[in-house]
Amino acid sequence: MATKSIPIKDICLDGGTQHRPVEDKVVTRYAAMMKDGSVFPPVEIITDGKSNFLVDGFHRYFAVIRFGKKYIEANIVNGTQRAAIKESFAANKYNAVPRPDGTVKSILKLIWNDSEWSKNSVSDIAKHVGCTRVYVSARFAEFDKEKADEKQKKSGPKSTPLFKPGTPDVRTKTVGVKRGGSKYEMKKPEKKVLDSIGKKVPEHLVKYFERANEYRQMILQLNTMLRTVREGKAKNDLFYKFIKIENLTAEIGNVKRIFRFAMPYAVCPYCGGDENNKECRACDGCGFVNEATYQATPKDLK
Repeated sequence: MATKSIPIKDICLDGGTQHRPVEDKVVTRYAAMMKDGSVFPPVEIITDGKSNFLVDGFHRYFAVIRFGKKYIEANIVNGTQRAAIKESFAANKYNAVPRPDGTVKSILKLIWNDSEWSKNSVSDIAKHVGCTRVYVSARFAEFDKEKADEKQKKSGPKSTPLFKPGTPDVRTKTVGVKRGGSKYEMKKPEKKVLDSIGKKVPEHLVKYFERANEYRQMILQLNTMLRTVREGKAKNDLFYKFIKIENLTAEIGNVKRIFRFAMPYAVCPYCGGDENNKECRACDGCGFVNEATYQATPKDLK
């Protein structure tokens, strides 16, 4: 491992190694401490020779930018992007800013989805990520059930004839479609949509939770934009000469945080998504809250 000062612009942030949002108040505090002379540990980077993947130190990275510096101290080791992603799972498990609720679960979902990483023992995974074996086992069981339920949902129930020869018509007669002088009930299957914590979303809010993917697409477009500019700068494309990559990275990061902040996360735990409760201050009467608001909600309301 080599420790050296490298340009901010040469660090890659979109390699899949960031698993929690950057908190602006922490960046502001770190930048102020740097101006007062505090020395922070080097950030951790894994490089494949072309890209320098930031594994640990996102708050320090943005604090250095805010401080106005163009270089940052970094511990650099050689490795692949995949190695960087795996190593990033262990970031902040013991020190620095605590990981927000849901971060470890998201990391475990990535491991569970990976054909190689998921083969490791529960003990090894728990030790690397920084959680208990019980928690790993519980989450993996949850993911297995979700996969089985999704598979069942896609395959659907086995189709059977509506009427077998020689059996009477036993459809419920009620107000509905009229056929042959009889009326039959046309039951419309209930659409069940869950929020991020597994709570059923009221019908009048379903469309907003379904549209959350629009924000995700916008974030992907921003990632693509940043990657395109970064690659152009790496190739010395004069078209991108006057773009300051560190400024663009910081600004795109801010925009992504704005989209994530606006994304529907959970049915409002205060009013329960009541469409008639326009005076709820938590959700401002819209019926849903973002992740930050939900995480700040008292446990007895969750």
